[in-house]
Amino acid sequence: MILTLLQNGDYETARTTALRELKNNPESAELHYFAAWAHDALGKEDAAIPFYEKALALGLPDADRKEAYIGLGSTYRITGQPEKASLLFQKALQEFPENNALRTFSIMAKYNQGLEKEALQEALLLLTNTTNDENILSYKKAIQFYAQDLDATFH
Repeated sequence: MILTLLQNGDYETARTTALRELKNNPESAELHYFAAWAHDALGKEDAAIPFYEKALALGLPDADRKEAYIGLGSTYRITGQPEKASLLFQKALQEFPENNALRTFSIMAKYNQGLEKEALQEALLLLTNTTNDENILSYKKAIQFYAQDLDATFH
């Protein structure tokens, strides 16, 4: 029921229902995840953080865990904690190394840490490895080569 409320955008009802059900089942990873999702969607990022953290600590199925990593990491980032976000995304990428959404959010966290060059390098490599755009693919080798050292010049 809560999942349906979330999927339908009824975040306030989902939030209150999750909080009510958590009183009876405080060790439910799924309920903590739903509460985090609802808080996050309502713009209550600071309130979402402990629910995400608890959901991950209690253990979620892979699909929900990936989403919780993205939600928590993104929330850390936008609440001024890009270092925590980067550490979380590193852990998540060890579990899910092929997840390009996690990689993309990780790149944003690196940017917010002041690691602009590293973030751009990773973004360029991700782009060239995932795009179907023939114009970009025709320069894939060059883009990947230059991405390795964006400050290099050749005379």
